[in-house]
Amino acid sequence: MALSILFLWLLLPGLVPCSCNPKTPLTEISNMSRIQVIQGAPPLFNNQKFALSLYKQLPEPRIGRNLIFSPLSIIVPLVLLIFQNKPEAQHQVLQDLGFRVTGALDTKAAMQYGKLLSTLLHTEHCGIHTGSLLFIDKTLKPKETFLALANSSYNSDVVLVSFGNHGLARKQIDSAIDAKTHGKVTRLLRNLKPPTNLFLVNYNFFKGKWKYSFNPKYTVMRHFSLGPGIVTLVPMMQKIAWFQLQYFSQMHSYVLQLPFTCRISGVFFLPNDGKLKDCEEALLEQSFDTWIQPFPLKKRWLFFPKFSIPVALRLERFKHVNSNLKLFNKHMDLSGITLQKAPLRVTTAVHRAELTVDEDGDEKDVSHSQIQPEPGLAVLHFNRSFLLLILDEASNSLLFMGKVVNPSRVNMNSGLGP
Repeated sequence: MALSILFLWLLLPGLVPCSCNPKTPLTEISNMSRIQVIQGAPPLFNNQKFALSLYKQLPEPRIGRNLIFSPLSIIVPLVLLIFQNKPEAQHQVLQDLGFRVTGALDTKAAMQYGKLLSTLLHTEHCGIHTGSLLFIDKTLKPKETFLALANSSYNSDVVLVSFGNHGLARKQIDSAIDAKTHGKVTRLLRNLKPPTNLFLVNYNFFKGKWKYSFNPKYTVMRHFSLGPGIVTLVPMMQKIAWFQLQYFSQMHSYVLQLPFTCRISGVFFLPNDGKLKDCEEALLEQSFDTWIQPFPLKKRWLFFPKFSIPVALRLERFKHVNSNLKLFNKHMDLSGITLQKAPLRVTTAVHRAELTVDEDGDEKDVSHSQIQPEPGLAVLHFNRSFLLLILDEASNSLLFMGKVVNPSRVNMNSGLGP
């Protein structure tokens, strides 16, 4: 499978990598952050509550629109910005984002958290291309220390633009985004409305490789249901193999686990006809620990759609998980970014995610390289709307979350409000 969107972990002085098994005995993380992991202790980072909180706040997309976002990628620029806020605000927001923080945060904490997040997001050889852009009015002067921190630890570029000239500002923004994303995004916002003195763009494109590839010569056009009596044709990959598969009655759904390379797993929920909303509501209440446990192996003839879905979301009105604090609050003090004491806050924040799924894989499944159905072999056909989670297996961090309702539709600005 290949996937593209959005928001982790390193071994670096002062921080323990979240990619390790949380039951493994570990030593003290940092002299000042003093985050400690011992055998049986909870993990240092778990972004599941944050992801579910965002999902619940998303506006219901228009009929036929897909929804994809990367909670892990979104967290990266939030952590960068929160370290520019007052120290007393940092603990609460970091905890809301899913970090287990104890003790004081030292002067190196901002760098350490950034490196940690970068490691959890893997590298481009795993099919993930992610980063952020911070657009600041050219009349302001960013601190060199902030520029270095953003670039080196958070894969974030700071770009000075002419917000006083909105036409010129749009061109400057589009040009910078085009260069940063290597042409994947050429135009993001149609309108840039004042006042804007800090505009954030975060993106994550995922085109990973299955652990076991699909054979492209067996990909065929088949029907995909968009609703009662409405179908479209989509390229459908197919394979006969043993799969980790289980039916959950409380979800009204079959749940399929498909591994990618780089210890990334896809979990796909295929609801019964007419039960997408019920499955979605149950997923939001279910512990994610359920989906990281091995499922029973079952032999099936699998049909799975091939697609590439880009989605853009506005984030500035969203709230944190356990508080009424908005992600980008007018009271947030970001004076640590600039030399002068100018009022500075994020007025617009856009998250751009893209998920691409195709036959590409690391290994051929030689035991079932041919389509030779056995009499009575059950078929698992993803020919209707389904939900998905993309997880980092080592840390159980949520890389992507979403729902596919029309694999043939490219809804570039789904969820991107005015």
